[in-house]
Amino acid sequence: MVAAVPAPHAVEPVTVSYRADLAGLASAAPYPAVAPDGLPASWQPVSTVLALGGANGAGTVTWHLGYMTPDGSLASLEESNAAAGAFVRRMTNGGTALPPVSLAGETWRRSATPSRGQRSMYASFAGAAGFTVVVTGNAAWGELRELAASLRPVAG
Repeated sequence: MVAAVPAPHAVEPVTVSYRADLAGLASAAPYPAVAPDGLPASWQPVSTVLALGGANGAGTVTWHLGYMTPDGSLASLEESNAAAGAFVRRMTNGGTALPPVSLAGETWRRSATPSRGQRSMYASFAGAAGFTVVVTGNAAWGELRELAASLRPVAG
């Protein structure tokens, strides 16, 4: 007789600290980096990756910050000074364009990739040190707007 016992799965996501990546972003980014500020504690950071150069090309600084939202969905912040078009296509999985929305005086474009259950909002900021921000995931539009509205400049 053989008894099989399934391995336990984490009921709660593992919260990570993104303090080191945020400090690295503040010192390395050649653009005015942004980060969430004031999200409720029910938004749990679950992943962070800071990349200097790499897949986005030499001289780029790219940050991923993933959250488990209050309703258990996933939402992430992706920001980079990489070429906007290619970066947006990759982060949105080539989503289908939807009407834009205005948020805090900025126009955010939107897209959806229904085959992946993915919604995305993105904005590019021009200037000498241009960069692009994408908020994306399977979270509801309201949660993506909440994440985007929480973004504030990072003190460097």
